[in-house]
Amino acid sequence: MKQATGSRTPRLTNKVSIQRSLDGHSFSVSGLDRDFTGEAIVTVEILTPQTLLVPADLLQTSTAAELLAAAGMACRQDEQAVRSMPRSLGRDKEVVAVMALDEKILQRIRGRLGYRADFTTPLLEGPTAAAQTVWLRRAPGVLYIKVFGRTLRLAEVIPAAAEADILYFIDRLGRALPLGQMRLQIAGPGAKALRKLIGKRFRYVVCES
Repeated sequence: MKQATGSRTPRLTNKVSIQRSLDGHSFSVSGLDRDFTGEAIVTVEILTPQTLLVPADLLQTSTAAELLAAAGMACRQDEQAVRSMPRSLGRDKEVVAVMALDEKILQRIRGRLGYRADFTTPLLEGPTAAAQTVWLRRAPGVLYIKVFGRTLRLAEVIPAAAEADILYFIDRLGRALPLGQMRLQIAGPGAKALRKLIGKRFRYVVCES
């Protein structure tokens, strides 16, 4: 196994982070009280397991809330579904991320930013096309994962409060994929710890700072 470090991810300064707490019943907000005067778009990253990537053209016939419900991630009574702008992921069609967000927080965002908020998720990060690659990013309580073959094969958010949860998921993934022949790309501040935990299962490991 070879290891490498580096970063190709641009740092976003005009950014707000919305994170579902570990109890699963509340959200925390970071960065919304900064000065956002002007017309610039503000990136609002939502960290929640209630996240789904769908082909952009599906939103012509279904709402974001309907798509979340169809995937078993229906919004609660105090939540609304929000969507990202369409993004291209390599050879695949454009996709849109749909996410559930607390209504009161959405109202705060709209009151503070109007419609300058660009909702996003870590599932839209990482490589746009990378053959035989598993991409991971860990956030408190969740693990973001994308798997590429010739195209995007899997994009999912899993609850992962502890290392045991991650190991269990990677073991299951290893039953379906030849991880020893694949490249692992890890993003986020916990990249080195995640590499130490699971990196030996992969052919090659890259950590993004």
